[in-house]
Amino acid sequence: MKSDRISGIVIFAIGLGVCLTSLKYPIGTLPKPGGGFFPLLASIVLLGLSAVFIFQSFTAKAGEKSSAGSFFPGKKAAKRIFCGFAALLAYRYLIPVIGFAPATAVFIFFLVKFMENYSWKKSIFFSLATAILSYYLFQVVLKIAMPIPMLKF
Repeated sequence: MKSDRISGIVIFAIGLGVCLTSLKYPIGTLPKPGGGFFPLLASIVLLGLSAVFIFQSFTAKAGEKSSAGSFFPGKKAAKRIFCGFAALLAYRYLIPVIGFAPATAVFIFFLVKFMENYSWKKSIFFSLATAILSYYLFQVVLKIAMPIPMLKF
């Protein structure tokens, strides 16, 4: 439980730092958010969740084991971490080549199908739904300019 407490305090400190830093940027409003809006919102959520985690670490009984288990639960954990990092890196470099929505669909499909072993039907559904919803959120609602892809479909 001591490691839970320490990690909760570290995450709380990171959340506090992001929260204070985000206040230096314009917050804006919900319909027209500024540069500090999302970091402020994310840091508030992080602060709240880490506070709950710290509280639970103090109230847990001494002999009680953490339900999370080991950080590296099996022999394949290092491979999964490497594959996830490689997929994230590929996603970053695919966006300017094929565009935001197709790169997001490919990235989510890889994670869902090959890392989590979902069925083909569910994998395709989740990847398309995520790509469409993220495209709608970032380009239609928030009007964030995305890089123009080199390959046009």
